[in-house]
Amino acid sequence: MTVQLLTFLIVLGMCLFSAVAGLIGFGVARLINAPIERAIGWGGLTALAVMTLSIAVLDVVVPLLA
Repeated sequence: MTVQLLTFLIVLGMCLFSAVAGLIGFGVARLINAPIERAIGWGGLTALAVMTLSIAVLDVVVPLLA
């Protein structure tokens, strides 16, 4: 397995994890009876936060692969 393929799979997994975290954030917001617009905002903010943390982790992991 090449480094490029492994990096691509890691990034794809992080995008999927971020999307799932966003859905969980949306679900939690709806669980406490937030309006749809606010719940979408919470889900988006959660997805953005997880993606930012994932990029920070990727910054550390990729040099270790090479």
